[in-house]
Amino acid sequence: MAELGEPISERELDVLNCLAEGASNREIADQLSISHNTVKVHMRNIFTKLGVSSRTEATTVALQKGMLSIPGLEAEHAQDENGNQARAQPDALETVELVAAEVAESSRAETGGAVGTARRSEQRFFSRRQLLGVIGLLLVLILVLAFSSLWGENPQSPLSPTTMAADAASTSELFEETALGENWVASRPLPQARSHMAVATVGLNVYAISGESAAGVDNRVLIFDSQQQQWREGAPKLTAVAGAATAVLAGEIYVAGGYGENGEAITAVEAYSPLNNAWRPLTALPRRVAGAVAVVSDDRLYLFGGEDGEAVLADSYVYDPGAQRWQELPAMPTARTTAVGGLLGDKLYVVGGSDGERPLQTCELFDPPSAEWSECPPLQQARAAAGSAVFLNKLYVLGGALEGDDSFGEVYDAAEQSWTTFEIPMLAEAPNWPYVGVSNVETHIYVVGGEHGGQLSDALYVYRPLVHQYFIPAASAGGGE
Repeated sequence: MAELGEPISERELDVLNCLAEGASNREIADQLSISHNTVKVHMRNIFTKLGVSSRTEATTVALQKGMLSIPGLEAEHAQDENGNQARAQPDALETVELVAAEVAESSRAETGGAVGTARRSEQRFFSRRQLLGVIGLLLVLILVLAFSSLWGENPQSPLSPTTMAADAASTSELFEETALGENWVASRPLPQARSHMAVATVGLNVYAISGESAAGVDNRVLIFDSQQQQWREGAPKLTAVAGAATAVLAGEIYVAGGYGENGEAITAVEAYSPLNNAWRPLTALPRRVAGAVAVVSDDRLYLFGGEDGEAVLADSYVYDPGAQRWQELPAMPTARTTAVGGLLGDKLYVVGGSDGERPLQTCELFDPPSAEWSECPPLQQARAAAGSAVFLNKLYVLGGALEGDDSFGEVYDAAEQSWTTFEIPMLAEAPNWPYVGVSNVETHIYVVGGEHGGQLSDALYVYRPLVHQYFIPAASAGGGE
């Protein structure tokens, strides 16, 4: 079994190079004359060795480590006959975001079919642009004709004329973001101030699901298009909840437990399909739980902690979507609710939270193969009801109900096994920011809603952790060291 930090094999490097070119798993299989399942094995090993959890992160880390170069940049950085560099090198953010955009397009092509593949290839290979443009146009026409037969039967379809007209209206007004220092910008706020939402990312959209507004708990689904910087509504959740656990599994958003409209913890688990703009119920939780943390690993959904309305829990469960059942796991060493967490390498981290009386600094990690818990370095500041996102094998923790008056975010580096802080300028006057929603779209981390300064917030902020932090050298034109 592959381990974090283990050298990348020659065959895995071949896969990485294909990945950097934007190839899908099936395209990699065809190029390397291997099976689709073998590609999946190589991808899993690459993710583990690099300590990442997505194609974007794998490509970015490989670039940072000098394992591969960005296709096309060799020409841009070539030297002229006098030895002068022909083009100024782009800054780190520009380079990383270029790679992130291409790899993200490849990921969407895995489920989007040949249309996504044609579009991505057209962008990268100028010599094939006209041919693939024609092919892409034909395939789009075929898809439109196929979906047109469904419009009359499913008025909530994301491709229906009504929905498309509403989307066109919602994206007609441009929004200018406001810079808040080097790493932060304020983006278009929520249509309504909200907290306790289940927030997740699929593709380039951020989904803020259910939660609590001034009118109480509801089942609204708000979708933020990070490219158009616009909010729109999706199909409402089947059950209105606040304080539910959420994670993305196989392209669907799983929302588990939470507090119902009557304020009591519930057992309901529901999955939202962004592709179909539709919800479906899943196997209920073994017990009533709200304020738990959900983490996905190896196509399984893990659920840790929370509370049932009477006691704070240390319970741990895993959901198998194939068998459609929950299995109990060894309990956490520390009972806690409103914690945060994420997958770093092949370990599942649970951080902070509350014991029912005060915020915690505690950090614990779960190893799925051995089903064992162990400790990790504690947070620098005790915090409960925070938000978190995993990016480049680092766990970013923002906001929360704090113990103390300092206002900063924290990031955990799994390789260094240490916490460092970063600035959150919006918290200078009011450091407490609990029940905030956090999720990342490629290289940006989105922070939405919550309770700031004792009031419900409609704010949407974007944190760019790569600004002025990373440098990716250009490939040598001569092929030297």
